[in-house]
Amino acid sequence: MSGDWALELDLERSQAAARETRARIAGFIRQTPLLELDEGEDGVIRALKLETLQRGGAFKIRGAASALTAGEPPRAVVAASTGNHGLAVAIVARALGVPCRVFVPASAAPAKLARLRAAAGVEVVEVEGDPLLAELAAREASEREPGTLLVPPYNDARVVLGQATLGLELLEQASQPPEALYVAVGGGGLISGIALAVRTRWPQCRIVGCVPAASPAMAAAVAAGAVVAAAVEPTLSDATAGGIEQGAITVAICAALVDEFATLAEAEIAAAMRLALLEHSLAIEGASALALAASLRDGARSGRRHLVVLGGGNVGADTLKGILREI
Repeated sequence: MSGDWALELDLERSQAAARETRARIAGFIRQTPLLELDEGEDGVIRALKLETLQRGGAFKIRGAASALTAGEPPRAVVAASTGNHGLAVAIVARALGVPCRVFVPASAAPAKLARLRAAAGVEVVEVEGDPLLAELAAREASEREPGTLLVPPYNDARVVLGQATLGLELLEQASQPPEALYVAVGGGGLISGIALAVRTRWPQCRIVGCVPAASPAMAAAVAAGAVVAAAVEPTLSDATAGGIEQGAITVAICAALVDEFATLAEAEIAAAMRLALLEHSLAIEGASALALAASLRDGARSGRRHLVVLGGGNVGADTLKGILREI
């Protein structure tokens, strides 16, 4: 499947494709809960989508399952990842009996690397530098090896459709349409899929993409109208760190369907992680905290009902200790 349909932004066609995808990958994923919190001191009622409870600990298995089941099983599969996507691809590849190799940036979070290395049947290849270089290395490997399927973390229509299944769940689970929807953004696969699924059903909902100030690649690309160089600095939101592949289909989708981008400082991300853990007993990774932090910062100015996607919970003990020491 090509990405052309996504660039055309045919919402009716993409939603039908998302429904087909949901049926096809049902055996690989969990329908995760939507937890509605009590009204906060700011007057906002927040509903948290707990992809922290998804297989592999993050939403990524939706896109991985979509890509790997779209046709006949490949001879082998390669992927690039800072951790979550690679683990998701490994889980699905193992279920299908397909050899799996994952290219990772050497700077990836140690806890995620350890979990990926422990996964059965996966070969891990470290690449120095920007996470984008790991993506390019994976693409080159797939081109050199006939019969090998590349499963990109975001720049693939099948992957975007897999993430769109999360949006379909939100439509069913939300007691009423939210006034604002917060989603962390790295390469944009998750927010693109969700937006394609919910935009026509929730036309008044403000879709907010959340990026760390340390690595705001998608916000910079949408502002410039094309992929441009952006900061890539260390961040608690390691899952969204790094540049974006040139020509990524997600840039056009985000430009058309995401209403605004919120840029979060590291202190805000850490504070949201602490709040989730200490007040709601939720261990969330930095990318999930991006979305929660943006909702907390906006408060009631974005309406009384916020929907916050907690995309993953793969956070190491050392990271949690670090944020708790800051109290």
